[in-house]
Amino acid sequence: MIDPDKELEARYQSVAVPPDWYQTNIPCQVGCPAHTDVSTYIGLISQARFDEAYLLNRQANVVPGVLGRTCARPCEPVCRRNKVDGKPIAICWLKRAAADHREYRHHAELPPITKSKKVAVIGAGSAGLACARDLREMGYPVTIYEQYPTAGGVMVNGIPVWRLPRDVTREECDEYMQDIGVEIKYNVRVGRDVKLTDLLKQYDAVYIGAGCYVPNPLTGPDGKIIPGADLKGVEDGIRLLEKTNYGEPAYIGKRVAVLGAGFTAMDCCRTSIRFGAEKVYVMYRRSKEEQPSDEYEVDEAMMEHVEFQYLVTQTAITSKDGVHASGVRFIRNKLGDPDASGRRRPVPIAGSEFEIVVDTVIPAFGQYSDASWIQAEELGLEVNKYGIPLVDFESWMTSYPGLFAGGDYTLGSRNLISAIADGRDAAGGINRYLGGVDKPAEAAVEIELPDYRRGMVDNYESISHRMIPSLPLKQRYSNTREAETGYTPEQAVQQARRCLQCQLNIMIDPSICILCSGCVDICPYDCISMEGLSRIVKGDFMHQGAENWRGGADMIIDEEKCIRCGLCIVRCPTDAISMVQFEVASPNDRWTVSKIPMLDIK
Repeated sequence: MIDPDKELEARYQSVAVPPDWYQTNIPCQVGCPAHTDVSTYIGLISQARFDEAYLLNRQANVVPGVLGRTCARPCEPVCRRNKVDGKPIAICWLKRAAADHREYRHHAELPPITKSKKVAVIGAGSAGLACARDLREMGYPVTIYEQYPTAGGVMVNGIPVWRLPRDVTREECDEYMQDIGVEIKYNVRVGRDVKLTDLLKQYDAVYIGAGCYVPNPLTGPDGKIIPGADLKGVEDGIRLLEKTNYGEPAYIGKRVAVLGAGFTAMDCCRTSIRFGAEKVYVMYRRSKEEQPSDEYEVDEAMMEHVEFQYLVTQTAITSKDGVHASGVRFIRNKLGDPDASGRRRPVPIAGSEFEIVVDTVIPAFGQYSDASWIQAEELGLEVNKYGIPLVDFESWMTSYPGLFAGGDYTLGSRNLISAIADGRDAAGGINRYLGGVDKPAEAAVEIELPDYRRGMVDNYESISHRMIPSLPLKQRYSNTREAETGYTPEQAVQQARRCLQCQLNIMIDPSICILCSGCVDICPYDCISMEGLSRIVKGDFMHQGAENWRGGADMIIDEEKCIRCGLCIVRCPTDAISMVQFEVASPNDRWTVSKIPMLDIK
C-alpha cells in the first residue's frame, strides 16, 4: 500500500524562497507587520466561518476586534485585488466582521506555567500585551505594570469611544489577559510607584513597552514655541482624548482649530464635533497629498463638516483678554526640497499671514517617549540623545542584560499593528535570552482549511468593493455611539469572496502531466504557459537541479496574474494539477518558506 504522505513528499519539497517572492505573490501578509495570515482568514469569512477567522486573527495580532476598527491597514495598499478593479479587499473591516459575527466569546485556555523564570512588562498597550501573551503561551509567569486603570494603552486613552467601544477593549485586553493568567498591576507607574532597578532585581527579564505619550511642543516655522501656547483653551490632542475617553472634565469650545493632520488630529476634530463645536478647522503645513492620515478618515471628517486648510503654519495664538485663546495666526507655505522624513519641506511665503477666530486650539503634532524614569546612569544604559535606551533589534535587548524594550517607546508613535509585531518579536528574544527555544511553527489554532476552489461560477471579479456601513450624519453627534455599524454577515461573506486567495499555489505533478495544454487554453488570464527548457533560468530557486536537465518542457505559472479560480484543476484530464496552501517553516521568519513542486518534465 502506498503511503500518501510519502507520495506527497516525493511530489513536493519544502524550499527556502527569497522574500521578494512573497512580496509579489502574497503581499498582504508581507505588508502586515505581524505577518497575519490574511488570505486564510478572509477565505474562512467567505464561508461564514467567523469564529475560526477570529481565532486565527487573535493568534497573530492579539486584538482582532480592536484592529478591525482601528488598524492602519498597511496590507490593503499592496493587495493584488487593486490590479483587478482598483480596490483592495476590505481586510481591516472584514477582521471586524469576524469579531462581530462570531457565535462564541472564546475565552482563552489558561496556559500552564512551565518556566521558573519570571518576566515583568512595563505598559499594557499594544506592544506590552502582545509580548505578555506570547510569553505566557511559552509557559512564563508574566506581570504587567500599567499606570492607567485599564489595559489597552492608546486603544483606551487615545482612541475615542465612538471609534472603539470599550466592551471590545475590555474583552480583548483586560479579560483576555486575565484568561491566560497574565497578572496586571493597574494604577502603578514605574518611576513613581516602583523603580526600574527594583523590577530588574525581582524579575529575570523586564520588557519596556511604555508607549509614547509626551506631546510634541507647539512650535512655529522656526521650530520655536509660538507666543500664546500657554493660553487657556490650548489643549494637546493626546491629552484632550485622554480626558474625553476617561470622562474627565474637558473644554471644547464652539470654534476649534486642530493643528496637524495625523491620526490624533482626525480623532480630535471629529471628537470636537461630538462635543458641540459648531466650526472645526484642521490646519496642516503641507499639502493634502502628504498628510499622514488615512484618506477614508479625512473623507469622514469632511462629511461631518470639518474644514481642511493646507500649506499653512501657525505663528501665534492670539488672545483678546490675555488669558483665553481667541484666534490663531498663520502664514501660508509653499513646498520646498524634501526634509529628513522624505516629504517636501514647507517654506513660509512672506506677506501671506492671516488669522482665524477660534476659542479652542488643539495641537496634534505627535508624541515622544518619556525617559525621565529610566535610571540610565545607574544602570550604565546606552541611550539615544533623548534618553531612550538603545535596542539591538535582533534580540530586542538593551545594553543592560535582561532589560528589553520596543514598540512606540523605542521607535516613536506609529500604529497598533506595528507595536504588536514588535511585542511578539521581543517575546521571542526574551525567551531565547532566558534559555528557551523558539515556539514550534505549527499554529496554536487548529483549523480545517476550506476548499477554496470555486471556478468562475462565483463571478467574484464583478463583486464591487463596498464601504463599511456607518451611521447617517444626523445620528453621529454622540461621543459613545459607534460611528461605523460594520458589515452584516451577508455583506462580509460577499466582500470576502473578492479575495484572490494569494496564499494558494497551483501545483503541477510532472509524473502524470501529459503536456496537453488544456490548462493553458482554459486559463482566463493567460497565467499558464508551456516553455522549452531553454527558457529556464539556471539556478533559479523554483528549478532545483535544472542544470542537469537535457530536454522536455516546463509549465510556467505567473502567480501574480493568477486569480486562483481553479479552472485549470477542473480541466486537467489526468488530475495532475492541484491547489496547495503555502506552508511556513520558521516562527521567527514567518513568510519565507513555501512548499513548491519539482517541475522536471521529461
